[in-house]
Amino acid sequence: MFLSSFRSRLFVISVIFLAVFVAGLGIYLHQVLRTWTVTVIEEDLQVRAILVQDAMKLSADELDYHSFIDTFRDIDEQRITLFDEQGRPLADTHLNEKTLQQMGDFAERPEVAEALAGQPALSRRYSESIDREMLNFALPKSEDGKVVRVSVPLREVEEIITGLRALLFVGALIGLAGTILISGIASRLMSQLLQDVLDRARADEALKATPMPLSQTLFPSHDTSLREVTRALEETLEELAEQRNRFRAVLNGMNEGVLATDNDLQITLSNRTVRHLLGLHREPEGHSLYASLPDDIVDLLVERTGESIEFDVTEPTPRRIQVQATRRPEATGFIFVFHDVTAIRQLESVRRDFVANVSHELRTPVSVIQANAQTLLKGAIDSPPHARSFTEGIYRNAQRLGRLIADLLDLARIEAGEMELDLQSVHLADAAKRVIDDVVSFAGVDAPSIQCTIDATWTVCADGDGLRQVLTNLLENALKYGGDDVQVEVAAHRHADQVTVEVRDNGPGVAETHRQRIFERFYRVEEGRPSKTGGTGLGLPIVKHLVRAMSGEVGCRSGQSRGSVFWFTLPVGQNQDKQDPDKQGTNLGTA
Repeated sequence: MFLSSFRSRLFVISVIFLAVFVAGLGIYLHQVLRTWTVTVIEEDLQVRAILVQDAMKLSADELDYHSFIDTFRDIDEQRITLFDEQGRPLADTHLNEKTLQQMGDFAERPEVAEALAGQPALSRRYSESIDREMLNFALPKSEDGKVVRVSVPLREVEEIITGLRALLFVGALIGLAGTILISGIASRLMSQLLQDVLDRARADEALKATPMPLSQTLFPSHDTSLREVTRALEETLEELAEQRNRFRAVLNGMNEGVLATDNDLQITLSNRTVRHLLGLHREPEGHSLYASLPDDIVDLLVERTGESIEFDVTEPTPRRIQVQATRRPEATGFIFVFHDVTAIRQLESVRRDFVANVSHELRTPVSVIQANAQTLLKGAIDSPPHARSFTEGIYRNAQRLGRLIADLLDLARIEAGEMELDLQSVHLADAAKRVIDDVVSFAGVDAPSIQCTIDATWTVCADGDGLRQVLTNLLENALKYGGDDVQVEVAAHRHADQVTVEVRDNGPGVAETHRQRIFERFYRVEEGRPSKTGGTGLGLPIVKHLVRAMSGEVGCRSGQSRGSVFWFTLPVGQNQDKQDPDKQGTNLGTA
């Protein structure tokens, strides 16, 4: 019952659809053919008028217009009329000379008026003179001022159009009958297909309720085909879901951010990286790209497809982002690939600063050496007092160049991991005492006060030479910028499995804005500030890299009242005596 009703409804709907389609097509073809037919007739009238006008030109100068027109009188039902330059009829194939004289002036007729004005004219109107609906065409007046008009009855046009209408109607009926037949066959086949599906579904339910015979198990019948199709579809869907999950996992695991959009720049796909880079707090799919990127950047990317463009983002953290847009192969949108180039640009900036700074540091000693050598060559070498002074200047600056090159080499080796460190338990107090003695002896009679308060039993896991170089650089830095009445203290305290060593001075201190950069190469708190001991500007960077190579950290903070505190941490040595970590350090004296 259901299938019968379904088939009837499908058949009726198909017939109505086809009938409307055929009717619409017939109306459209009728209008097209009618327009084409009228156009052909109008062109035919124009050709006839031109032929009549050309025949008049070929005739004798003294032309009998009535005799000339009589030659066209028996050609179909066409009407040919000649007018003079005032619009008076001279001859007509349907009217005699006496009748024409009684007609009067034709200048007000639309086609004649336009022809007299020099324009070809076409009109459809009722002709009172011959009592018919006529289609008239008039050529512009010729050189002798004559106007030729050719007319045909509209009845001929209507007869042609009626014949075309009948032909279209018959064709439409035949086409509709054929489509109704095909629709009936299609609806019947579809209902049979649905009936087979229902029968197989019922059989499948019955098989679930009753055990299947062995013969059907070994030789499955057609009843199992629906289950096989269902199982194949399920396997296909599972495979597609697995591929989708695999694609999503690969996309989210990429270091590059990826966005895909359609032609309207609506986002259709994104990964986790791009959401992190752009600081997007919601899924961007379904939203415009303009909601995730600045408008000028989006316009520039679309305009310069294939070029890399960089811009800055401030959220969630300041970053430099490089993005490139590529049109998808099927031309249905764009793919945007984002790279975080913050670290690369920072390294490039550091490299530029390093080249500028090292050039600046090398320029001064090299210039002094050149100037002194040039002065000696110009004659100062013959004056022993001056020669000695200039030679000592050359020596001092050569030493400064040597220290700078040595520090650069040490720094490069440490950063490249080529410096071999022998990490072992080192007595921190002994190492500090030896470094203090060396610094004091180098300073001579003007040695400042350096106090050391480190527990004599504490050991740290460090490289002995590296630890001494760290302490030496920090002490020299404290003495250099500690002020006139410099006082330096070396102290340490232990927390858990680390020992923190501090070098304190009573100098002017370091402002907060400079503390994050004082461990960079050649960085100076005050540009142009002279160095008392001819430092290279690489002491603190060497300290930073050596301490990190020994698994420690380094930093700087302000003192309690004034001055600065440079600190670094090192792991506790393996043979460190078990004691209270908060025990105060032992005062080893003042050097």
